[in-house]
Amino acid sequence: MKVAIPVSAAFPSAGGGYTFESEIVAALIDLASEIHHQVTIFSGAKGDGQETPHPNLTILHPPSQLMAGAIPAVLRQGMSLAHASGSPKLANQADKVQAAFVRRFILQNRFDFAWVLAPAALIQCPRQIPYALTLWDLQHRLQPYFPEVSQGREWGKRERFYRANLPRATYVVTGTERGKAEIERFYQIAPERIQVIPFPTPRLGDAIANHASTKEEFLAQHRLPSQYFFYPAQFWPHKNHYNLLKAFKTLVSEHKDVALVLTGSDKGNASYVKQLIHDLDLVAKVHILGFVSKEELANLYKYALALVFPTHFGPDNLPPLEAFSLGCPVIASQVPGAAEQLGDAALLVDQRDAAQMAWAMKSVCGDEALRHNLIQKGLTRAKSWQPQDYARRLIALLDEFESIRYCWPNSTSHPSNT
Repeated sequence: MKVAIPVSAAFPSAGGGYTFESEIVAALIDLASEIHHQVTIFSGAKGDGQETPHPNLTILHPPSQLMAGAIPAVLRQGMSLAHASGSPKLANQADKVQAAFVRRFILQNRFDFAWVLAPAALIQCPRQIPYALTLWDLQHRLQPYFPEVSQGREWGKRERFYRANLPRATYVVTGTERGKAEIERFYQIAPERIQVIPFPTPRLGDAIANHASTKEEFLAQHRLPSQYFFYPAQFWPHKNHYNLLKAFKTLVSEHKDVALVLTGSDKGNASYVKQLIHDLDLVAKVHILGFVSKEELANLYKYALALVFPTHFGPDNLPPLEAFSLGCPVIASQVPGAAEQLGDAALLVDQRDAAQMAWAMKSVCGDEALRHNLIQKGLTRAKSWQPQDYARRLIALLDEFESIRYCWPNSTSHPSNT
């Protein structure tokens, strides 16, 4: 089959979506020789390997294709200015131009199937062809009170999207059985069309494999104390910085040398979090580093006392898996599905209970045997499911669907001897 894989997130600042898509793309490139389909990856990020790693796998960079003359020069310039402006509305319009180009390309080149790694990428797929859709969560149904899934027209936009596109998907892909149950519950999708493929452990350790700095060097560079808890999360309300800060306030009353490090882009809640830090008299104890590079992120995990991950959303989250792979103990919220994703490798706490969170942080500070046990279980969990494992499941589903797809004509990949 001719398979299109559109990628939605072109920038690391997009967070977990960028990490997930880039990991799967990299794994598919690694496994190119095992793929007998003709796969084209539409990558918004330059440098994802414009060279062809194998005859059956091609990587196209749609913005470059557009800039090469497929649209008038004035429109090309407008797209560049839109992304450079930092305006979400202008960037959204530029993305629509790019999506229209990809849709036309897929139709004109008679693709058989599309694998959509993130809901935002579905806009790049013409609905005339079958598709698989990876789904992260349905929190607008489960927790509609959070502003990021309800304010403005966001709730209705999400609901219309899922109602229109989940029933038509060949496969709906989720990371846990809990996620599968939610899809069945809210959208009445036939269970046999819902595929559970656990999210893989990101290969973040590769970022420091060849140029790791010592702990002393790294901490001095960033002016960090020797003992700190770490929370990498964009500043959304559902990330629950509120209860984390309350728990940390309790912790520092007994462990005065411990700090808290926060990273991530501002999604509208950063000023509120900074005010909480001030009100709780934690300004000297909380370090906000903003968006950091992959190398910095890996080192922050590596040298932390533990990751504290109190998010209200789930069940699939990547930071605990990143922490596992770098020998960082994990304290995570007990959202439905968390135990399925993380097993017994993490301390799970009620994300609404700051006292319980503080107890877990104190336990990691004071019990070296517990910390060592969490590190070892985390490393084992990290190794058990890698991006190449996920990619092989993806390839297996393409193989499974191939005989069905050839029941009607389309691409030049149709076997000539049948």
